[in-house]
Amino acid sequence: MSNSPRRKRRHIAYSVIAGVLIAVSAGCADSDDDGADAAGTPPAPAATSAAPAGAGIDALNRAGETATGAVPDSTLISIETERDGRWEVQVVTPDGTEHEMDISGDGATVTMGPTSKNEDEDDKTKHRDRIQAARLDYRAAADAVLTEVPNGTITELNIDGNNGTTVWEADVIDSSQTKREVTVDAGSGEILHNTAGR
Repeated sequence: MSNSPRRKRRHIAYSVIAGVLIAVSAGCADSDDDGADAAGTPPAPAATSAAPAGAGIDALNRAGETATGAVPDSTLISIETERDGRWEVQVVTPDGTEHEMDISGDGATVTMGPTSKNEDEDDKTKHRDRIQAARLDYRAAADAVLTEVPNGTITELNIDGNNGTTVWEADVIDSSQTKREVTVDAGSGEILHNTAGR
């Protein structure tokens, strides 16, 4: 009888191990290679969009409004979606000072900044000249881009110089998930380039 407690412990241990093995094998049976759940329903396919979440035109416009509202009398010169869905935005005040900030993916909230950049007078003059030359603001530029690339998603839009012409340059994901680079004359609204990106 002295072995009785030892036998009981061994019996309990075997029972626990058997229970674990049954649970593990049941779990393996439910996880077939096709990914179906216990009811046999396959999982929903993963999203394959190349554009970050929140990159729609409504969110872009809202992020632009939020950014220009955060810096009085400013003009948006650049807006770009980041991989985490937030917007990185630069605006310029009438004296040519550039301010950077991050905006939430839905475009409604400043999450970091605004922070003014320490630039020299040449950079400030360049900003002022581009803003004065542009008849299209970021909203009109985005509309021109999306007219050129219907159902596209703009992931970056910024004002720049191109051979003496002030332009809006955009990166756009088209409906076939191809990245396109579109350049719009900021004065006339004419599409200057529309090419498949690298």
